[in-house]
Formats: sequence, structure tokens, C-alpha cells
Amino acid sequence: MSTKTIAKAVSNKSGEEDETANGTFRAITRTMNLLRCLSHHPQGLTLTELSNEAGLHKATVSRFLKALEHDRFVTANGKTWKLGSSFFEIGTRAIGHTDLREMARPFMESACHDIGATVQLASLVDDGVVYVEKVEPLDLPLKINTQIGSRRPLHCTALGKVLAASRDWPEVEAILARTGMRQMTARSIIDPMTLKAELERVHEQGYAVDDHEYNELVACVAAPVRNASGNVIAGLSISTFGIEVDSPRFRILVETSVSVAGAISAAFGWRADPAR
Repeated sequence: MSTKTIAKAVSNKSGEEDETANGTFRAITRTMNLLRCLSHHPQGLTLTELSNEAGLHKATVSRFLKALEHDRFVTANGKTWKLGSSFFEIGTRAIGHTDLREMARPFMESACHDIGATVQLASLVDDGVVYVEKVEPLDLPLKINTQIGSRRPLHCTALGKVLAASRDWPEVEAILARTGMRQMTARSIIDPMTLKAELERVHEQGYAVDDHEYNELVACVAAPVRNASGNVIAGLSISTFGIEVDSPRFRILVETSVSVAGAISAAFGWRADPAR
């Protein structure tokens, strides 16, 4: 998105703000302020809330949002505005999701070494799971078919479930309405109400399980990674081949994923509720 486009977003019909250097600088500053406000609210903000937080008139904010939405820097879900996929993609390419990845990777490497399984980190972007980091044993005969930046659905992956469980059900339901619930294996959940019950269980127990639901050869467990405010900012998963979810080995993976996700969360300043 060019500075010319940004400047036009704040120009009104009477031409009070033209495309002078001063006007362009003001437009860029306001744009960054709006994006920064949205970055502090992963659940999104309404136009009124964003206007109040940014200290700008609603009409001005609305013009900015329309310009940003055109290039997917923000996205609207009903009356709520959130950061869009372009913002995430540029950030990932520019800094490699530095803070989250750099904070998480040592914990992931340690877990991978200890348990000999693939450890991955992912965030919820738009309507899907996007992988932002991956660590796997070098001597695995079979590799998990994911790469950093690849996407997976919510309904049939452990990472998708653990991320969806942190959101309100109407938001998840809206995502499912847009993406559908494709049956990837015979064990995939394809009924919204069944998934809702599953997400309630995930929220209560603190982790999610993919019981060969995306790939019939792979079982996976994921736990939430939180920031200092307790918001879920990512999911940490452990995946492996040829294992049943009721086996002692899988129980070790569950305990490890919860422990590692908790350690990463603690590094971000989160403190678990002792009553939980």
C-alpha cells in the first residue's frame, strides 16, 4: 500500500488535508497508531472502540480502515476489526516473527531432543492455523508434512482446536461457515456442535488432541501459549507417527506439551492461576 493511498484515506471532500509531505507524514503516523491499537486486541475492536483508543474521529478511522482492508492489512468480522493477513505475512517475512519464535525455540529444541518428536508453533491468522516455527529430530524416518508459513484448518488439528478454544464460539462458528468442515480422515469432526463440545473440553483441560483427524498416520497434542495478560497468542504442538492417543507414550507427549507451552508463556510474563 503506497503512501499516496494512505494519504487519500484521510483526505476529505473539501481537501482540508492534501498530499503534502506534512499530510503524508500525519497519515502514516495515524495508520501506524491504528495498527498498533489493533495489535493489542487480538479479539478485535469495533469502530467506536478503535476511534476512542486511537483518539481519532470515527469518520477518519473508517476511511483508514477501508484503505487498509483493501490490501488485507485489516479485516472485518461483522462490526469488529482485526489485523489482517498482509500485516502478519509482512511481519513474518521482515522479522521472522522474532519475539515469539526466538522466545519459544530453545524450549522447543529441548523438548524435541528429550522426546524425539516434532514440535511446532502456530498462530491463528484470518480463518486458519499458520505455522511459525518447527523443530524436528534429524533422524526421523518419516517427516511431518508442514513448513513454516503453511496453513491448516481449525476443526481437525490439535493446534486449530487449542487456538479456537480461546475464542468465543460465535467467532469460531463464523470461521467454520466460511471455511467449511472438510472430512480429512474417518475421525475428523465435521459437525459444529460436536466441535463446540470438544472446544469446551479443550478449554477445561488445557490442551487439545488430534486423534488422527487430519492425517490418519499422525497423532498430535497442542497446548496454548499465553502472553503476560493471559491472552492465547499461539499454540505449541507435539506430533508423531504410529501412536494411539490412549497410550502411555502419548500421555508423556501431553504432559510435555503443556509443560513447554507453560514455560514459554512464563517467559512472556504469564503466571498461571494457582486455583486451576
